[in-house]
Formats: sequence, C-alpha cells, structure tokens
Amino acid sequence: MNKILSWDDIPSVDGLEIDWDYKPKTSLDKRAFVRLDHNDIAGLFEEKVIFVKVSTVKKLYTGQLLDLSEGGLLLGLPDRLDKNLPLKVGFIIGKFKVITKAVVKHTCKSEECYTTGIMFVDLDKKSREYIAGLYASKVLYLAS
Repeated sequence: MNKILSWDDIPSVDGLEIDWDYKPKTSLDKRAFVRLDHNDIAGLFEEKVIFVKVSTVKKLYTGQLLDLSEGGLLLGLPDRLDKNLPLKVGFIIGKFKVITKAVVKHTCKSEECYTTGIMFVDLDKKSREYIAGLYASKVLYLAS
C-alpha cells in the first residue's frame, strides 16, 4: 500500500523557507480593520465630499471624511482636538446614517486642516456591518 503524502511532508527549500509566522513591518499592516479612503467612498456613492459632524462638550464641528473603517475614521477638521477627547460623531454615507460615541486618537496639522484620527466607541452592530459591507462593495465595483 502506498503512503499518501501531504504538503507537510515536503521540506522547505533552502533560502526560501515558508515556515514562518507573519509579522507586520509597518503600522499600516497592524490595523484591525480595512480602511476605505475618500476616493473609494466617492466612487461607491458618487459624492466628492462626505461631511461628518463632530460634537464635543464645548463645540460642534463639521469635518471632511478622509477614510473610514469599522474601527473609526480620519477627518479633516478646522481645529485641533486633544488626544483622548470624548466625542459624538454623526454622518450619512449613501442613505445610511451613523451616529456613535468616539474618542480622538491622534491629530496632525496638514496644509489646510487638522487631520484627526477618531476611534468609534460602542458602534452599533447595524452600523458596523454596513461599514464592513462597503469594502465588499468596493471590491465588486472595481471588478465590474
């Protein structure tokens, strides 16, 4: 009787080992969620700009959506917001409205505005699933 071989029976080729654990080389590789940039979103919804309302205890801001994922978003805002500042965030993407709690993760001055990374806190399941579905829509849109 012949022994049935499996792929695990084949040794690695010297210098080309594939028996390794993937370790990200950059912080971009470490992200927990796939991000869609504003060009991806504009292509899906034919909207050049999506505005996001951001509310703090002291002030209401309107920012421009730069990228989006299930975990949060990146905005262009007119003012600098402090790291760890609690917020409420609301925006409409397509015909879907998202309103959630959030927190500022980082802020960086760019040429025209403050680029602000915001992490969602307690994003509801329906919103999370909708945002996750946008990536699949992008892939299907590009394939057509």
